[in-house]
Amino acid sequence: MADEAESSDALTVCQLYARLRRFAAVVAPLDVEPDDLVQEAFARALRVRPLDEFDDVAAYLGRTMLNLAANARRRAGHRQRALARLGPVGKPAPPTYPSDLAMLSSLAPDVRAVLYLAEVECWTYAEIGEFVGCTEVAARRRACRGREALRTVLENDDG
Repeated sequence: MADEAESSDALTVCQLYARLRRFAAVVAPLDVEPDDLVQEAFARALRVRPLDEFDDVAAYLGRTMLNLAANARRRAGHRQRALARLGPVGKPAPPTYPSDLAMLSSLAPDVRAVLYLAEVECWTYAEIGEFVGCTEVAARRRACRGREALRTVLENDDG
């Protein structure tokens, strides 16, 4: 019986891994490897129960990755604020130049997730809401806020 559950879990991992890895690459902070995020989500899900016992394992894993990405973003913010209080140490930091990737990474993980699923994967907002754990209306609002934030950054960059 345990062998059947392990075999079923392995099949589920194989079926979902590529899709979840693409999703993780979008929502993960730049310093977190997408594979690490996916593996941590699977590990946490397997601590709860076998994968075939979830109603929608892909949605559970997606929400888990969003939570992990949000936690990593919060930790990075705490670290940056602590370093700023210390003041400059050693050589000054080299100048940085904005990039499209930096613009996207400035958005919250849930907003990046909604934009990715809507614009790249062409999911409906109802599907997105179910996947990320919100209503269809909330998914639309997140997409709208994300597009507006990117528009503002791009307009300020051009001027």
